[in-house]
Amino acid sequence: MFRGLSVALLVLAASALALPGARCGEMNEFRLNARRCVGMVTDGAEFEETLTSPAASGHTEKSVAGAMLLSAAIPGLGQIYAGGTRGYVVGGTMLAVDVLAVSQYFSNNGKGDDIKDNYERFAADHYGRDRFYGYVRDTVVVYSGYDGFSSCTVPGEYDSAECWDSINDEFPLSEQDDALFYEQIGVEDKYVFGWDDWDPYYYDNHEDLWYGWAPFDAFPNGIPTSSPNKDKYNDMRTNADDYYSKADRFACIMVIGRVVSMVDAAILVKLRNTDLAGLGSNPRLTFDAKLSGDPNFKVALKMRF
Repeated sequence: MFRGLSVALLVLAASALALPGARCGEMNEFRLNARRCVGMVTDGAEFEETLTSPAASGHTEKSVAGAMLLSAAIPGLGQIYAGGTRGYVVGGTMLAVDVLAVSQYFSNNGKGDDIKDNYERFAADHYGRDRFYGYVRDTVVVYSGYDGFSSCTVPGEYDSAECWDSINDEFPLSEQDDALFYEQIGVEDKYVFGWDDWDPYYYDNHEDLWYGWAPFDAFPNGIPTSSPNKDKYNDMRTNADDYYSKADRFACIMVIGRVVSMVDAAILVKLRNTDLAGLGSNPRLTFDAKLSGDPNFKVALKMRF
Protein backbone atom coordinates (compact mmCIF):
# COMPACT_ATOMS: atom_id res chain seq x y z
CA MET A 1 0.00 0.00 0.00
CA PHE A 2 2.76 2.43 0.98
CA ARG A 3 4.85 1.60 -2.07
CA GLY A 4 1.81 2.01 -4.36
CA LEU A 5 1.08 5.41 -2.82
CA SER A 6 4.68 6.51 -3.34
CA VAL A 7 4.65 5.44 -6.98
CA ALA A 8 1.35 7.25 -7.53
CA LEU A 9 2.86 10.43 -6.13
CA LEU A 10 5.83 10.03 -8.44
CA VAL A 11 3.58 9.62 -11.45
CA LEU A 12 1.75 12.80 -10.50
CA ALA A 13 5.07 14.58 -10.12
CA ALA A 14 6.25 13.33 -13.50
CA SER A 15 3.00 14.46 -15.05
CA ALA A 16 3.52 17.97 -13.80
CA LEU A 17 7.11 18.02 -15.01
CA ALA A 18 6.07 16.94 -18.48
CA LEU A 19 3.71 19.84 -19.02
CA PRO A 20 4.96 22.55 -21.42
CA GLY A 21 7.04 25.17 -19.68
CA ALA A 22 7.89 22.97 -16.70
CA ARG A 23 11.11 24.01 -15.02
CA CYS A 24 13.56 21.77 -13.23
CA GLY A 25 13.31 23.93 -10.15
CA GLU A 26 9.63 22.98 -9.80
CA MET A 27 10.65 19.52 -8.66
CA ASN A 28 11.14 20.91 -5.19
CA GLU A 29 7.37 21.18 -4.96
CA PHE A 30 7.25 17.39 -5.17
CA ARG A 31 10.10 16.90 -2.66
CA LEU A 32 12.41 15.20 -5.18
CA ASN A 33 15.39 17.31 -4.05
CA ALA A 34 17.26 16.82 -7.32
CA ARG A 35 21.01 17.09 -7.54
CA ARG A 36 20.90 17.40 -11.31
CA CYS A 37 18.32 17.81 -14.01
CA VAL A 38 18.95 16.81 -17.63
CA GLY A 39 16.89 18.75 -20.16
CA MET A 40 13.22 19.43 -20.36
CA VAL A 41 10.62 16.68 -20.73
CA THR A 42 9.46 16.69 -24.33
CA ASP A 43 7.77 14.26 -26.68
CA GLY A 44 9.67 10.97 -26.50
CA ALA A 45 12.39 12.44 -24.31
CA GLU A 46 13.74 10.92 -21.09
CA PHE A 47 14.24 12.69 -17.79
CA GLU A 48 16.77 11.26 -15.34
CA GLU A 49 16.98 12.17 -11.70
CA THR A 50 19.32 10.97 -8.96
CA LEU A 51 17.83 11.29 -5.50
CA THR A 52 19.72 12.62 -2.57
CA SER A 53 20.93 10.53 0.38
CA PRO A 54 19.05 10.60 3.68
CA ALA A 55 21.66 12.87 5.22
CA ALA A 56 21.41 15.38 2.36
CA SER A 57 17.62 15.48 2.54
CA GLY A 58 17.54 15.92 6.29
CA HIS A 59 15.86 12.54 6.98
CA THR A 60 17.11 10.06 9.56
CA GLU A 61 17.51 6.51 8.31
CA LYS A 62 15.82 3.94 10.53
CA SER A 63 17.22 0.54 11.48
CA VAL A 64 15.84 -2.52 9.73
CA ALA A 65 17.32 -4.79 12.42
CA GLY A 66 15.79 -2.62 15.13
CA ALA A 67 12.36 -2.82 13.54
CA MET A 68 12.64 -6.61 13.31
CA LEU A 69 13.68 -6.92 16.95
CA LEU A 70 10.75 -4.79 18.07
CA SER A 71 8.34 -6.91 16.02
CA ALA A 72 9.89 -10.10 17.41
CA ALA A 73 9.13 -8.85 20.92
CA ILE A 74 5.65 -7.50 20.19
CA PRO A 75 4.08 -7.69 16.72
CA GLY A 76 3.29 -4.24 15.35
CA LEU A 77 5.99 -2.33 17.22
CA GLY A 78 8.32 -2.54 14.23
CA GLN A 79 5.68 -0.99 11.98
CA ILE A 80 4.96 1.76 14.52
CA TYR A 81 8.68 2.43 14.74
CA ALA A 82 8.83 2.73 10.93
CA GLY A 83 6.11 5.37 11.13
CA GLY A 84 3.75 6.67 8.50
CA THR A 85 0.07 5.99 8.06
CA ARG A 86 0.63 2.43 6.93
CA GLY A 87 3.01 1.76 9.81
CA TYR A 88 0.60 3.01 12.43
CA VAL A 89 -2.47 1.31 10.96
CA VAL A 90 -0.85 -2.05 10.25
CA GLY A 91 1.22 -1.92 13.43
CA GLY A 92 -1.80 -1.10 15.56
CA THR A 93 -3.79 -3.92 13.96
CA MET A 94 -1.02 -6.46 14.52
CA LEU A 95 -0.60 -5.28 18.10
CA ALA A 96 -4.33 -5.67 18.77
CA VAL A 97 -4.36 -9.17 17.26
CA ASP A 98 -1.38 -10.19 19.39
CA VAL A 99 -2.96 -8.83 22.57
CA LEU A 100 -6.09 -10.86 21.80
CA ALA A 101 -4.04 -14.00 21.03
CA VAL A 102 -1.97 -13.67 24.21
CA SER A 103 -5.03 -13.13 26.39
CA GLN A 104 -6.84 -16.09 24.83
CA TYR A 105 -3.78 -18.30 25.17
CA PHE A 106 -3.49 -17.68 28.90
CA SER A 107 -7.26 -17.83 29.40
CA ASN A 108 -7.67 -21.20 27.68
CA ASN A 109 -4.49 -22.61 29.19
CA GLY A 110 -5.68 -21.56 32.64
CA LYS A 111 -9.08 -23.19 32.15
CA GLY A 112 -7.35 -26.38 31.00
CA ASP A 113 -5.15 -26.35 34.11
CA ASP A 114 -8.18 -25.92 36.37
CA ILE A 115 -9.99 -28.87 34.82
CA LYS A 116 -6.80 -30.94 34.92
CA ASP A 117 -6.51 -30.29 38.65
CA ASN A 118 -10.14 -31.38 39.03
CA TYR A 119 -9.76 -34.66 37.17
CA GLU A 120 -6.54 -35.49 39.01
CA ARG A 121 -8.37 -34.99 42.32
CA PHE A 122 -11.25 -37.05 40.98
CA ALA A 123 -8.84 -39.88 40.13
CA ALA A 124 -7.29 -39.68 43.60
CA ASP A 125 -10.77 -40.01 45.13
CA HIS A 126 -12.09 -42.80 42.90
CA TYR A 127 -9.16 -44.82 41.58
CA GLY A 128 -6.99 -47.11 43.68
CA ARG A 129 -3.77 -48.84 42.72
CA ASP A 130 -4.27 -51.41 45.47
CA ARG A 131 -7.78 -52.09 44.22
CA PHE A 132 -6.45 -52.58 40.70
CA TYR A 133 -3.60 -54.92 41.64
CA GLY A 134 -5.78 -56.78 44.08
CA TYR A 135 -8.19 -57.82 41.35
CA VAL A 136 -5.35 -58.66 38.96
CA ARG A 137 -3.59 -60.87 41.47
CA ASP A 138 -6.64 -62.50 43.05
CA THR A 139 -8.72 -63.07 39.92
CA VAL A 140 -6.95 -62.51 36.60
CA VAL A 141 -3.73 -64.26 37.58
CA VAL A 142 -5.42 -67.12 39.39
CA TYR A 143 -8.07 -67.97 36.81
CA SER A 144 -6.47 -67.14 33.48
CA GLY A 145 -3.88 -69.89 33.53
CA TYR A 146 -1.49 -67.64 31.56
CA ASP A 147 2.04 -69.09 31.57
CA GLY A 148 3.54 -65.68 32.32
CA PHE A 149 1.84 -65.79 35.73
CA SER A 150 2.97 -69.31 36.59
CA SER A 151 5.20 -68.14 39.46
CA CYS A 152 2.12 -66.68 41.16
CA THR A 153 0.38 -70.07 41.28
CA VAL A 154 3.24 -71.94 42.93
CA PRO A 155 2.35 -72.72 46.56
CA GLY A 156 4.10 -70.29 48.86
CA GLU A 157 5.00 -67.90 45.99
CA TYR A 158 1.74 -66.00 45.90
CA ASP A 159 3.33 -62.81 47.22
CA SER A 160 6.84 -63.40 45.92
CA ALA A 161 8.84 -60.71 44.15
CA GLU A 162 8.92 -62.92 41.06
CA CYS A 163 5.14 -63.04 40.98
CA TRP A 164 4.80 -59.29 41.29
CA ASP A 165 7.43 -58.78 38.61
CA SER A 166 5.42 -60.90 36.20
CA ILE A 167 2.26 -58.92 37.03
CA ASN A 168 4.04 -55.60 36.52
CA ASP A 169 5.39 -56.82 33.19
CA GLU A 170 1.85 -57.25 31.88
CA PHE A 171 0.15 -54.46 33.86
CA PRO A 172 2.78 -51.70 34.28
CA LEU A 173 0.62 -49.08 35.99
CA SER A 174 2.63 -45.89 36.59
CA GLU A 175 2.77 -44.09 39.91
CA GLN A 176 -0.10 -41.70 40.52
CA ASP A 177 2.10 -38.60 40.31
CA ASP A 178 3.20 -39.50 36.77
CA ALA A 179 1.43 -38.01 33.76
CA LEU A 180 1.30 -41.48 32.18
CA PHE A 181 -0.85 -42.72 35.09
CA TYR A 182 -3.70 -40.38 34.16
CA GLU A 183 -3.46 -41.50 30.55
CA GLN A 184 -3.49 -45.20 31.41
CA ILE A 185 -6.49 -45.22 33.71
CA GLY A 186 -8.56 -43.26 31.22
CA VAL A 187 -7.58 -44.81 27.89
CA GLU A 188 -6.49 -48.41 28.44
CA ASP A 189 -9.21 -50.93 29.22
CA LYS A 190 -6.94 -53.24 31.22
CA TYR A 191 -6.61 -50.66 34.00
CA VAL A 192 -10.35 -50.39 34.59
CA PHE A 193 -10.17 -52.68 37.64
CA GLY A 194 -8.99 -49.78 39.82
CA TRP A 195 -12.14 -47.63 39.54
CA ASP A 196 -14.20 -47.81 42.71
CA ASP A 197 -17.51 -48.28 40.87
CA TRP A 198 -16.25 -50.99 38.50
CA ASP A 199 -18.33 -54.04 39.35
CA PRO A 200 -17.36 -57.37 37.80
CA TYR A 201 -19.53 -59.09 40.37
CA TYR A 202 -22.60 -57.96 38.45
CA TYR A 203 -21.99 -61.11 36.41
CA ASP A 204 -22.38 -64.47 38.06
CA ASN A 205 -19.21 -66.54 38.19
CA HIS A 206 -17.21 -63.74 36.58
CA GLU A 207 -14.01 -65.58 37.54
CA ASP A 208 -14.88 -68.30 35.06
CA LEU A 209 -14.75 -65.77 32.22
CA TRP A 210 -10.98 -65.44 32.69
CA TYR A 211 -10.16 -69.06 31.88
CA GLY A 212 -7.78 -69.28 28.97
CA TRP A 213 -7.25 -65.50 28.82
CA ALA A 214 -3.83 -64.02 28.00
CA PRO A 215 -2.83 -60.34 28.36
CA PHE A 216 -2.43 -59.88 24.62
CA ASP A 217 -6.08 -60.82 24.04
CA ALA A 218 -9.10 -58.56 24.40
CA PHE A 219 -11.05 -58.80 27.63
CA PRO A 220 -13.29 -61.85 27.87
CA ASN A 221 -16.88 -61.26 26.79
CA GLY A 222 -18.91 -60.13 29.78
CA ILE A 223 -16.10 -58.30 31.59
CA PRO A 224 -16.96 -54.56 31.61
CA THR A 225 -14.23 -52.25 30.33
CA SER A 226 -15.69 -49.04 31.72
CA SER A 227 -17.64 -47.55 34.60
CA PRO A 228 -19.61 -44.35 35.27
CA ASN A 229 -16.69 -42.80 37.13
CA LYS A 230 -14.25 -43.71 34.37
CA ASP A 231 -16.57 -42.15 31.80
CA LYS A 232 -16.93 -38.99 33.87
CA TYR A 233 -13.17 -38.83 34.29
CA ASN A 234 -12.62 -39.14 30.53
CA ASP A 235 -15.16 -36.39 29.87
CA MET A 236 -13.17 -34.11 32.15
CA ARG A 237 -9.92 -34.97 30.39
CA THR A 238 -11.50 -34.32 26.99
CA ASN A 239 -12.76 -30.95 28.19
CA ALA A 240 -9.29 -30.01 29.45
CA ASP A 241 -7.69 -31.14 26.18
CA ASP A 242 -10.12 -28.95 24.23
CA TYR A 243 -9.00 -25.88 26.15
CA TYR A 244 -5.34 -26.83 25.70
CA SER A 245 -5.91 -27.24 21.96
CA LYS A 246 -7.44 -23.78 21.78
CA ALA A 247 -4.47 -22.39 23.69
CA ASP A 248 -2.11 -24.09 21.24
CA ARG A 249 -3.90 -22.50 18.29
CA PHE A 250 -3.55 -19.04 19.81
CA ALA A 251 0.11 -19.78 20.53
CA CYS A 252 0.55 -20.51 16.82
CA ILE A 253 -1.10 -17.17 16.01
CA MET A 254 1.37 -15.47 18.36
CA VAL A 255 4.36 -17.09 16.65
CA ILE A 256 3.09 -16.52 13.11
CA GLY A 257 2.19 -12.92 13.97
CA ARG A 258 5.75 -12.24 15.10
CA VAL A 259 7.27 -13.74 11.98
CA VAL A 260 4.92 -11.83 9.68
CA SER A 261 5.43 -8.60 11.62
CA MET A 262 9.23 -8.96 11.49
CA VAL A 263 9.25 -9.44 7.72
CA ASP A 264 6.71 -6.69 7.11
CA ALA A 265 8.50 -4.24 9.41
CA ALA A 266 11.81 -4.90 7.65
CA ILE A 267 10.21 -4.25 4.26
CA LEU A 268 8.44 -1.13 5.50
CA VAL A 269 11.59 0.40 7.00
CA LYS A 270 13.54 -0.43 3.84
CA LEU A 271 10.88 1.21 1.71
CA ARG A 272 10.84 4.29 3.91
CA ASN A 273 14.61 4.46 3.80
CA THR A 274 14.49 4.27 0.00
CA ASP A 275 11.38 6.40 -0.20
CA LEU A 276 10.83 8.45 -3.35
CA ALA A 277 10.69 11.62 -1.27
CA GLY A 278 14.44 11.54 -0.82
CA LEU A 279 15.06 8.74 1.64
CA GLY A 280 17.35 6.16 0.19
CA SER A 281 20.74 5.18 -1.05
CA ASN A 282 20.60 7.11 -4.34
CA PRO A 283 18.04 5.16 -6.38
CA ARG A 284 18.01 6.10 -10.07
CA LEU A 285 14.68 7.10 -11.61
CA THR A 286 13.89 7.32 -15.33
CA PHE A 287 10.71 8.94 -16.73
CA ASP A 288 9.58 8.47 -20.31
CA ALA A 289 6.82 10.90 -21.35
CA LYS A 290 4.67 10.45 -24.48
CA LEU A 291 2.71 13.54 -25.53
CA SER A 292 1.96 13.82 -29.26
CA GLY A 293 -0.55 11.79 -31.24
CA ASP A 294 -2.33 10.56 -28.12
CA PRO A 295 -4.98 12.50 -26.20
CA ASN A 296 -4.05 10.57 -23.03
CA PHE A 297 -0.90 11.70 -21.27
CA LYS A 298 1.34 8.73 -20.40
CA VAL A 299 4.43 8.53 -18.24
CA ALA A 300 6.64 5.44 -17.84
CA LEU A 301 8.60 5.11 -14.61
CA LYS A 302 11.72 3.00 -14.16
CA MET A 303 13.54 2.62 -10.87
CA ARG A 304 16.97 1.08 -10.30
CA PHE A 305 18.69 0.68 -6.92
